[in-house]
Amino acid sequence: MNEATATTERNYTVRTHINKPVAEMSKAVADREIITKYFVDASSLSIAEGHKIDWTRDDYGTNEVVIKGVIENKLIEIGLDSRNWEKTGDESYEVVVHIEFEALDGCTTVVSIGESGWRRDAEGYRGSHDNCGGGRIC
Repeated sequence: MNEATATTERNYTVRTHINKPVAEMSKAVADREIITKYFVDASSLSIAEGHKIDWTRDDYGTNEVVIKGVIENKLIEIGLDSRNWEKTGDESYEVVVHIEFEALDGCTTVVSIGESGWRRDAEGYRGSHDNCGGGRIC
């Protein structure tokens, strides 16, 4: 994984504290069986660097994500196509979702989710704010 991607300027970042150990939180995002219990309805694969994964949500359909990088228990970076995800109309470009895990102690984790790559125009702002809603995890 390119360390530069971990420091890319974010369009936004949201954070929350979760009373679970960092390894459990990281696994909850990466494991295809667990992520279907709270975020997507189906996942074609578990998260691993380089995988192209189809995520299905009953209310949005199926969309592809590309796993850009993984640092176990620290960072997962996911690329998505803005137009494929129906966030932009005519133009298609990559947006990167950065999911970071920080252990506060043995049983508390700060999970930060940020995105970079949204264009700074009306359509990009709409897309980023729509994506920031997070569906079932917020």
